[in-house]
Amino acid sequence: MTHTIGIIGDGQLALMLADSFKKREQAFFCFSENENSSMELLYPQQTLKDAQLFRESCDVFTLENEFHTVQELEELLLNKKQTLFPNLSSYGHFSNKIFQRQLFQKLEIPSPIWMEVRDPDLTKIYESGLSFPFIVKAPAGGYDGKGVRVVRNPSDFNSVADDFGLYHGKSLLVEEMISIKKELAQGFVRSEDGSFTLLPLVETVQVNGICQYVYHPAPVSQDIQKQIEEILKKLMKAPLVGIFNFEFFLDDRERVFINEGAPRPHNSQHLTMDASTFSQFDLVAMYLTPQEKIPSKLETKSSAMINILGRSEGKEYSLRLPEISSNISVHTKLYGKNKCAFGRKMGHVNLVDENQTSNLREIALKIFKEYHI
Repeated sequence: MTHTIGIIGDGQLALMLADSFKKREQAFFCFSENENSSMELLYPQQTLKDAQLFRESCDVFTLENEFHTVQELEELLLNKKQTLFPNLSSYGHFSNKIFQRQLFQKLEIPSPIWMEVRDPDLTKIYESGLSFPFIVKAPAGGYDGKGVRVVRNPSDFNSVADDFGLYHGKSLLVEEMISIKKELAQGFVRSEDGSFTLLPLVETVQVNGICQYVYHPAPVSQDIQKQIEEILKKLMKAPLVGIFNFEFFLDDRERVFINEGAPRPHNSQHLTMDASTFSQFDLVAMYLTPQEKIPSKLETKSSAMINILGRSEGKEYSLRLPEISSNISVHTKLYGKNKCAFGRKMGHVNLVDENQTSNLREIALKIFKEYHI
């Protein structure tokens, strides 16, 4: 059966989903309320601004972000034949960071000590086992370090509480600050019938709250890999249906804690676009229109990804990379954004070491230091 897929969102993740759909000659539309989005600029014929037309034109829907309420998505589905990937019950756990923590707690998955805060009474926070410094998060809407603060004293807390709307009726997520040795990420794609594909385990490196590098394979022991596999098994049995990516903390005592999850493709898996037989975006297409044999595990070559952030301002821009060793393959993906801005995600570079003979970390660092856009 042929489906028309609706992409809810219009940024770079939607763009890369669209690229995967296009190469499979898969019909799709994207809903956009923004002018000059990446999708509108590169796929103008497939970008719709009329919500009703978008709903009526698509059979199945998928997401590029989790900034929608469950009620909004329920209204999107016109009838029982239309479906959402991830399904609504799975998505509901990830539309709010507090809901995520509740799910992890129910599944007995190790996570930082946390509590939901509804008033500025620090006594309740202390009684939960938390002490300064701790982390405060806005339960919804945060990304790339936004909506997350380190709080070191009562004055910091009052300032963050005000900024995040605690005094205007919003609750906050307060959680333990983990002593992080490494940050890791892994996820899976899973269908209603229980079949799944495991995405590669990678190491991520954050700079100012934004993922700057990703490396595969992740330099961790088999014991650490097993801890993460056991966590993913619990999440799959929850059961979650859709594509899900999870971030993990490895502390200095070799303990794994789950940080956050996303019900969509994720920056940490962009290297699958060039280092794997199928990318995370290909897998979404394959699960939505099952015509190809789908692997249970995504085999991935030695690789690295570098996020390209804007280093200039203006509508005219191009990417310049330093000279790089010919022993590796270099793949550049720009997101077609209408203008460059400082700190804005403009694209990424994937490095693939076919022969596993190069120092990818050294090369990634060189690119990060010397690229210009």
